[in-house]
Amino acid sequence: MSDSEDDYMSFKVLAGGQDDMRPGLLVNREKRKHEMFKKKLESSNKRQKTLNELEQENREKGLNTAISSDNKGFRMLEKMGFKSGDSLGKTRPGLKEPIDIVLKQGTSGVGRESYIKETYSKRQQLKIKNLQHFETQFRLANKERKNLAQIRRDFFKAQKVCEELDFRNKIKDPVQEFFWTKDTIKKRRKMEKEYPNDTDSSDEDDEFEQYVTEENLFAIIDYIRNKYLYCLYCVITGIDVEDLKENCPGPYRMDHEDEID
Repeated sequence: MSDSEDDYMSFKVLAGGQDDMRPGLLVNREKRKHEMFKKKLESSNKRQKTLNELEQENREKGLNTAISSDNKGFRMLEKMGFKSGDSLGKTRPGLKEPIDIVLKQGTSGVGRESYIKETYSKRQQLKIKNLQHFETQFRLANKERKNLAQIRRDFFKAQKVCEELDFRNKIKDPVQEFFWTKDTIKKRRKMEKEYPNDTDSSDEDDEFEQYVTEENLFAIIDYIRNKYLYCLYCVITGIDVEDLKENCPGPYRMDHEDEID
């Protein structure tokens, strides 16, 4: 066998059955694969729109497009004096824009959605009304608590003033027991032995607690004002009745609201 003849086991024969691996061909082959993959991906992403989607797009497009001057109805309106952008009517009291179209959603009966909205609105209004009622009740109750607390403070203050003025004028007995302080009345009872030592103090405290009322407060105020010409809120003693009237707006707290914080 000559050297010029290729051996069937030589490298050239074996390489002849393989793909051409030259660099230029490899780059072109990869580009073609990439383009084919890209086209395949784009075609898979392109989905045919459903009938409902097309219908919705056309509807929105139509609603968002103003009627052109070529429209037959528009031309009829122009003949009657209508101009684009004006309101309807002889004196222009009407709408400038068409009434919005509200599409019914779901399969419920006609009027069901409006009924649900109306029921929800009524419930919300009732809830707001109840909240307002509870808020009003809370404010009234809070105001009443503050009023009672103020009455207690004024009552105990009036007792001390009345007791002190009576002592200064050497009055031995109060007009009413609640005109003087609880401690003083307790001491008087023990000295006079009207109540035995084994008397339950809680029952006695409950008795004095019942005296704390607005009516009894007014009684003490009237007493110290008429007898001693003394105003509990002005904290002054008048020379006479006319002097007290001139320098004091009145006997009760409500008369001194502008002066008392």
